Amino acid sequence: MKKIIFNLLLIIGLSSCQKEQISTGADAHDVFFLKEDGVSIPIQVHGNVASKKMLVIVHGGPGGSDIFYRTKHVIENVEKEFAIAYYDQRFAGATQGSAASSDVSLFKNDLKKVLQLLKSRYGNDTKMYMMGHSWGGFLTPYFLEDGNNQDMVKGWIQVDGAHNYSRNDSLTREMLLFYGKKEIQADRNKDKWQKIVDYGNAHAFNESYDVAFQFNLYAVAAEGYMQEVAPKVSILNQTIDAVKVNKFPITAQVSNLAYSALINKISYQAYAVPISENLYKLKLPTLLLWGKYDFVCPIGLIDDIKKYIGSKDVSVKIFEESGHTPNDNEPILFWKTVVDWVRVH
Repeated sequence: MKKIIFNLLLIIGLSSCQKEQISTGADAHDVFFLKEDGVSIPIQVHGNVASKKMLVIVHGGPGGSDIFYRTKHVIENVEKEFAIAYYDQRFAGATQGSAASSDVSLFKNDLKKVLQLLKSRYGNDTKMYMMGHSWGGFLTPYFLEDGNNQDMVKGWIQVDGAHNYSRNDSLTREMLLFYGKKEIQADRNKDKWQKIVDYGNAHAFNESYDVAFQFNLYAVAAEGYMQEVAPKVSILNQTIDAVKVNKFPITAQVSNLAYSALINKISYQAYAVPISENLYKLKLPTLLLWGKYDFVCPIGLIDDIKKYIGSKDVSVKIFEESGHTPNDNEPILFWKTVVDWVRVH
């Protein structure tokens, strides 16, 4: 009897010492966590790990989630080409735990730890490409400009990113007024546009954070008033799809979004960070993807990046039927552009 018990204990002990299985093939589906500063950050890696290429998505927000980028089209097409790492930022998505601080610099440090963890799991020879969208388009250059961080990645993809908050607000106001007056003259959504135009005429873009926040709300609404913008999946349907595909905890998303955007106003700290002035440090191949009718992060931000960036390899793609999320408005063309670019870099 003692021998049987001993053998059982030995088996249990050996099994507990086994290393975690890490995918190496063309159809990886790994889920793990980065625990840092009192928070537990979920990371999912899906797709072709064997390609030795990995796209790290830095989602929008603050308070958004990477899971919304993992659509059926991405699963069936893009993940066959290379692996994609989806991670939720602190105070976002399914991340849990109460951090000691919400200082914006911690987001940059988290991103570095995520990359280090990915390289330790999948090999230093895995080429990393960083794609930032919206708020993620602030975090990516913020990270890449720091020290030697850009040495960790092979390329930067900026998707309708908010790298310069002050310039962003100015362009948003200008764009709302320009298209507002144009749409009013054309008698399209006249009452809705008149409200926006009146607000724009009454307020400066840099008047206060609350005014900037209101401009942002109007920018989100304005996209829906433009007949040139291709229909996209509703937020409700996006959420339903995310839950189905990824078993996404919706309660965590709601609470984190409320904390990041409304309670703690994390993005307010971005105004004090001089991203544009330090873009000269970036020598990475860069792909700028933008929706023509993005009022949230207007297309004029492309000119700001091209003016200051140090890279000699900068490509631009404008999506003629898109707003702030060309990956939703024109998903096939958007992801083909990404795949084609990654293939040659």
